Amino acid sequence: SGAEDAVLEIAEVFTRQGRKTSRLTVSHAFHSPLMDTVLADFARVVGGLRFETPRTPVVSNLTGELIDTYTPDYWVRHVREAVRFTDGIRTLGELGVTTFVETGPGGVLSAMAQGCLDGAVTVPSTRSGSPEPEAITGAVARLHVLGVPVDWAAFFAGRGARRAEVPTYAFQ
Repeated sequence: SGAEDAVLEIAEVFTRQGRKTSRLTVSHAFHSPLMDTVLADFARVVGGLRFETPRTPVVSNLTGELIDTYTPDYWVRHVREAVRFTDGIRTLGELGVTTFVETGPGGVLSAMAQGCLDGAVTVPSTRSGSPEPEAITGAVARLHVLGVPVDWAAFFAGRGARRAEVPTYAFQ
């Protein structure tokens, strides 16, 4: 993230080294010095919010470590500072996490996570160009095949799905 010309130059160096780069479509150069001009206004806005303690453990992309408290300063720093994605994935690995589900609009982070942790299994919940219901069902099915427990009754609740007997032999 940063000035477009500098970012493109770095991407070109990586490409020459045989690395893959992807340009993210974003509205601002988040996590870079280009955000400095909005930090004071952002701090004022976020300073008026009340933050709760997370009920589920969260690994911060700001620190790469578990976080149990959010503050206005945390979010101001998050807008400006670098994302510690690899550190976060490694922290999760140290905590015993081996399967990751990406709940964003594609699979970019899933591919990145595989490169951060040996043996990581990543499953994007949606895929570009695929209808969301089919993509999410496919992701949940993949998790099931990988041995992740799935509450199928809850997943299909309200959809009229029912169990069906299937032949145990392919030509029955």
